[in-house]
Amino acid sequence: MDKSTLAGFGGGWGLVALAIILGGVGFGPYLDVPSVVIVFGGTIAVTAGQFEASDLKRVGASMKVAINEVPVEPLPELVEKIIFYATEIKKHGVMQIEQKVMEETNPFFKEGFQLLVDGTKPEVLEPLLEYKLEHMEKRHKTMIGIFGNIGGTAGAMGMIGTLVGLVAMLANLSDPAAVGPAMAVALLTTMYGALVGTLIAGIFESKLEQKHNKEMVACEVIIKGTTMIAAEESIGNIKMQLNAILTEVEE
Repeated sequence: MDKSTLAGFGGGWGLVALAIILGGVGFGPYLDVPSVVIVFGGTIAVTAGQFEASDLKRVGASMKVAINEVPVEPLPELVEKIIFYATEIKKHGVMQIEQKVMEETNPFFKEGFQLLVDGTKPEVLEPLLEYKLEHMEKRHKTMIGIFGNIGGTAGAMGMIGTLVGLVAMLANLSDPAAVGPAMAVALLTTMYGALVGTLIAGIFESKLEQKHNKEMVACEVIIKGTTMIAAEESIGNIKMQLNAILTEVEE
């Protein structure tokens, strides 16, 4: 698991649990079935109604991406590898790199350099890779949007639950036994909504956004590098322009 994600989940939920323990009443009073139904059931129902089934099926895979360490090649190493391939092509021709390209594990890198091996012209290669990147970005943004939506919906369902509990409480002020459960629904739904929005959906949304941004920059470097190699730019020019991208990212 991604260490920072683990620290976020563990630290956040651990502090909530510690606060409950220090409160002296145990976990029992914080468990309320109607509140769970309103927040969790309502959030799932609303989210299912707002997104396509094909996107919802990818939620599990996206959660794995968010919580696990994704092997990402550092940008300086990626630039060096592109320059290495460019040098090999200059010296020995494009077929020299074919076997090494087939062994690459980065799908985007592999596809870009396979197009080079196939002799794709720069004016064709760049739009093809940009098109692929555009659709990748749309998929990523959809999943990020789902978790952002879950966070907002959970908070809204918490407020709805609070109103439901308050109405029930006000309608039964003459019955002291009914006031307590109604107040529990009013307070705990807000709590559940905040917890889901902050300590679940918020963490997943932020992690996916960060990993998406890193991948987009890496893909832009690959597009720039492959296009310049296809255009037979000099090694010095390729190195200068790719390093300029690194400088922009570091700033």
